Amino acid sequence: MNEKCNAGENSPKKTQSTLWEFALAAYAEPIIQRHCHYLQDHYQMDVNILLAAGFCGREGRRWTSSLCGELIDLAAPIRERYVLPLRALRREAEANAGLYGALKAAEIEAERVEIDALCHHVAIKTAASEGDAPYLDNILTYAALVKGVSQYDLAPKFKEIAEKFADIP
Repeated sequence: MNEKCNAGENSPKKTQSTLWEFALAAYAEPIIQRHCHYLQDHYQMDVNILLAAGFCGREGRRWTSSLCGELIDLAAPIRERYVLPLRALRREAEANAGLYGALKAAEIEAERVEIDALCHHVAIKTAASEGDAPYLDNILTYAALVKGVSQYDLAPKFKEIAEKFADIP
């Protein structure tokens, strides 16, 4: 990951965290993990894009519909070719611990590839800024582009995810 994907010294909050590190920390939060799994399994939302929305929110990087569409288009081939097939195989292999572990490691590596791609695109297309952190705005921008997602019905989940993102150091 290059330095543009680090928050680094140009960050308003002076954090050294990368998008991958933020994603790991956020996903370790039980509420974020539970809501992300729900959104993934019921609405086919991409967890990595949700996590990128949080990271960018923390950096003051506000998403537009156009940027979000670009991120969806960028992530889709990686997700469809690698992440989703590995996830399906991993879920089928739950009875075999060794195979399950190997497939889980491969799935996580595929997700890292997707996150790296998202990170580089966001670094090129957005600028960090001082001021409010648009966690919820970024999530809602993404949700508006996902077919079948009702922002009204899912507002409590989106709000809770955004609030938890704000707690990530």
